[in-house]
Amino acid sequence: MMSSKKSMPWSIPKRVIAGVLALIGIAYPVLAYYGLTHFSARYLLGGLLVLIVARAALFLASARIVPALVTLAIAAVIAVIGYYAQMQALRLYPVFISLALAGVFGATLKYPPTMIERFARLRHPDLDDYGIAYTRALTRVWVVFFIANAGISTATVLWGTLEQWTIYNGIVSYGLIGILFIGEWPVRHWLRQRYENRKQGK
Repeated sequence: MMSSKKSMPWSIPKRVIAGVLALIGIAYPVLAYYGLTHFSARYLLGGLLVLIVARAALFLASARIVPALVTLAIAAVIAVIGYYAQMQALRLYPVFISLALAGVFGATLKYPPTMIERFARLRHPDLDDYGIAYTRALTRVWVVFFIANAGISTATVLWGTLEQWTIYNGIVSYGLIGILFIGEWPVRHWLRQRYENRKQGK
């Protein structure tokens, strides 16, 4: 009982900090665009590294060792690139995030349950075989999406202007995520209905 009381004071600020870091991460392309037009890239790069290391510290505080190591690896790569090219290092952050997400989703394909199945079981603990197969296929779709998103994001880093990079990574990519997330719903119900009709011999 005492241990739970001791953990309460830390759990609340930890959630607040995690929420703030998540919001900063989502708004990062826009914040970076504004920052690069007003401040030196060196200072922004330092701020980005602090942000990434803080996220890694939160993972460690939650005993999530693998995500913490991946996050620290991203910080190390960005720091090395930033030593030679600060602007490119700042703009590569969304690329690494997409690749990390692709890696996380892809790892669950090899070590199930898949990521989408885990989400689905939050609402449907008794997921049937069809549901498991469908969530596995949908996890593959998200892996492909994140890899493609990383590729396009890389193109905006190498050949796009700062404005183009900001528009894609700060607006378009989120729009594509929303389209995939919302558009999957009617497809899922259509496929489920077709599966049920086949089972009933219709």
